[in-house]
Amino acid sequence: MKLAIGCHIMWYEIEMVGEYIDSLSQLIKQVPEEEHKNIYIDFYLNINTYFEQPDSKDIIEKVIEKFNIEIKRFPINVTYQISEKFYFIGDYRRDFNNMFAPNTDFLIWGESDCLLPKETYQVLKSIKDYTDQNNIYRYIVTFAVRKMWDDSWKVLEHPKFTDDKFKEREEDWENDPSSILYTMSLEEMNKINEEMEEVDLQLITFPKFDGSGLIISSQLVMAGANIPLGVWACGEDTSFMTVAGKILGGDYKQFVVKNVLKVHNRNHPKKRMYVEGMTDEAAHINRENNKSWMKNHKVCETNLHNLNNNTKNMKDIIITDTLIKIDELNIEIGRRVIKRIAQKELRLSSFNFTSILNIYYVS
Repeated sequence: MKLAIGCHIMWYEIEMVGEYIDSLSQLIKQVPEEEHKNIYIDFYLNINTYFEQPDSKDIIEKVIEKFNIEIKRFPINVTYQISEKFYFIGDYRRDFNNMFAPNTDFLIWGESDCLLPKETYQVLKSIKDYTDQNNIYRYIVTFAVRKMWDDSWKVLEHPKFTDDKFKEREEDWENDPSSILYTMSLEEMNKINEEMEEVDLQLITFPKFDGSGLIISSQLVMAGANIPLGVWACGEDTSFMTVAGKILGGDYKQFVVKNVLKVHNRNHPKKRMYVEGMTDEAAHINRENNKSWMKNHKVCETNLHNLNNNTKNMKDIIITDTLIKIDELNIEIGRRVIKRIAQKELRLSSFNFTSILNIYYVS
């Protein structure tokens, strides 16, 4: 059985990546040593500073240094890229799927604020044995989650938390492990999963999941399910859910491991470190106050909503005012330059700093 686990990391997430790697390390320890060659770990360290700038000149260098130390902790080979190109989590997950699907049985979407259960390998081995015997090849696997915001998520909620009240930010969520806003440690997750006596595996026939720790049978990607090009920065999990549902139709299958918890620490206190102008507010509030990011987010979100609307065009990345920091120089690329880019119908992801500046100087 071959697994690929891939994770996109933004440079400002580096201080919480160690916890994700700890969860991967204990997962790998449960895999027989002779099977280590069949586990592929992949990372993409994104040092792009278009939307968030570091609060000091040497931060990116320090981030790369720490990243290189972290990935050396694995007992198996790790593939990785470090790049500053215009690239997002949706882009990475789409490319990860395409790269590893032909040579694996399962694809797992890691996330820098996610903790994967150490039971992952054994659970997937049992599922694969069952699906192979029953000629089921294209499906999704999800572990249990904590208390979510509406009852549509109950099919995925861990029995320990499903009867709890969902707590908003103004309530006492900081001290309540059932809350998805509570930052749960690896030790806490392990303790909950150790209470399991027998795996409770359930089957649902409609798509319902979030992207952190998502497990995809590689055959589903081989059949054409992937993230649409029009969705790159947000909602890539929802768009994949839509595409998978369309491809499989009435034959959609999702195995829910109801009593094995995975953790998505959405509100992790180290989610945005070393960012210039960062306040003590929650990370999502700081991101919402970033106008350049929110313009990009809005385009991506609109595309997501229009996936099934044939009367609407898919939009590409739109940036109206951009401030690029190169060393200690701030170069403002004016509206005239952006207009030139738009007229040529060029996507910024194909540009590096040099090509943008060439257009600037030509203008």
